[in-house]
Amino acid sequence: MPNRAVWAEVDLAAIEHNIREIKKKVHGGAKFCAVIKANAYGHGVIPVARTAIAAGADYLAVAILNEAVELRDAGFTEPVLILGFTPLEQSGILVDRGITQTVFSYEAAEALSKEAVLQKKTAKIHLKIDTGMSRIGILPEDAGELARKIQQLPHIELEGLFSHFALADSRDKSFANEQLQRFQTAIDLIEKQGIDIPLKHIANSAATLEMPQAHFDMVRAGIILYGLWPSDEVERCVDLHPAMVLKAKIAYLKELKKGQSIGYGRTFITNRDSLIATLPIGYADGYTRLFSGKAQIEIAGERAFLVGRICMDQCMIDVTDLETVHNGDEVVLFGSATLPMDEAAAWLGTINYELACMVSSRVPRIYR
Repeated sequence: MPNRAVWAEVDLAAIEHNIREIKKKVHGGAKFCAVIKANAYGHGVIPVARTAIAAGADYLAVAILNEAVELRDAGFTEPVLILGFTPLEQSGILVDRGITQTVFSYEAAEALSKEAVLQKKTAKIHLKIDTGMSRIGILPEDAGELARKIQQLPHIELEGLFSHFALADSRDKSFANEQLQRFQTAIDLIEKQGIDIPLKHIANSAATLEMPQAHFDMVRAGIILYGLWPSDEVERCVDLHPAMVLKAKIAYLKELKKGQSIGYGRTFITNRDSLIATLPIGYADGYTRLFSGKAQIEIAGERAFLVGRICMDQCMIDVTDLETVHNGDEVVLFGSATLPMDEAAAWLGTINYELACMVSSRVPRIYR
């Protein structure tokens, strides 16, 4: 049981089911990379990693060094790719722990090479190509020459080449196809140097589902692992089960007279005699203050509205119109079939990715 009256239920069986469903869409025997950065999108990285490996994931991907080290410390020996930047001075840790690093400069590859020589090991790297995101990554036209120089470094294995789509989750795939062409340009230039890279990958969640021509040697599934869709424009072509529900219990019920204020700033004044429930969850738990005046919750299948400003550790709900309500009643904040994460994200004008990642470490995860 959780040590708080707030918790996130995470259904690992749903994640396993989602992976098996997604793998049915993978084209041509491509490998499967489970993207578990940001604490597995808020779901809990170690339990999710175990589930992903058991369900057939070949590779794990994270964003930063600490996330990769956490996996190694937990005993994972499977390949782990850091998708983002790691400072050069951390190259020794990368080599020592056998972590695959994204590279987009000769200097980074050289630093890894020097460490690998010192440790008498081989450092695996994936070269990042910028095909349209305009963040980290080299331009396609520079790929051949950089790959040639890196290939000459001792104790370096250029295992992968990858890029990332900017708009694969749109019905209009024209820009995604442009990016695909740019990625192919990079591949062609590298192959002209006589270099064969075994793991070429560009397919994110949306492209894994809708662009089999982009699967190459590996796909990277992120948001869909957790039963959430990349956007409303992605075809519901597999049976995904949402894995997280954020819940709390009513801490206190209070009867207020008409005209009384609720919360900081007195932003809500009761317009009738009201029954107000206090929940022990607030913005420090990731239940953002931006929900103030917008959010709804569910109690026993009935909806009620959040009133007043969300506090750091508490928030208040008007439950006057509910048929029956008691202290200790279970409350769904978001993630259920009838109050989905997408709906809650829409109240904020954001995306389900952000909402899942916002659930803070103060909130216990309960796995089933």
